[in-house]
Amino acid sequence: MAHEAQKATTCFVYGTLMSPDVLRALLGRVPGMMPKAILSNHSRHSVLGRVYPGIIPTPAAGPTTDNAVEGILLLDITPLEMRRLDWFEEEGVDYKRSNVQVKVPSCSFDEDGKPSEYDDGGNPNVEIIKTNAYIWALGTSKLDLSRDWDYDMFLQKHLDWYLETTVKPCRIAIEKEIL
Repeated sequence: MAHEAQKATTCFVYGTLMSPDVLRALLGRVPGMMPKAILSNHSRHSVLGRVYPGIIPTPAAGPTTDNAVEGILLLDITPLEMRRLDWFEEEGVDYKRSNVQVKVPSCSFDEDGKPSEYDDGGNPNVEIIKTNAYIWALGTSKLDLSRDWDYDMFLQKHLDWYLETTVKPCRIAIEKEIL
């Protein structure tokens, strides 16, 4: 029986999974990435008592302003890696994997052949990509809505501890459960 080729996918990440160290420990590799991916009409907040965030849908603040979360678009995620991410994110419990659209910078070239992030009208060159994202599913009472989650602080103060106490044990449990 012939096996169908399993299609790779993408995933927008906005918290601890932006760290190459976390990805390497969880997936065994660092997938290709598109930085500066933007998910509109969402906000990112620390989960109370935890070192990781959740994102929730948030209406636009006005006609010219947008609540948005900047993250990374992971590329070429295999079906097995997607299952690992689902397990890690406790998909269906803490988070719900949802279809979203993110904006990613797309580069064009000016008349001198130099890369430009802006079109002739001064507007940013962006591409809209349909992807997956893990949306917080446990309501706002478990989030610190007063501020955004701080990725740099996570890297400086919590990354090593998080890798040892959360990511590596999770990878071991995943391997036992899904392989």
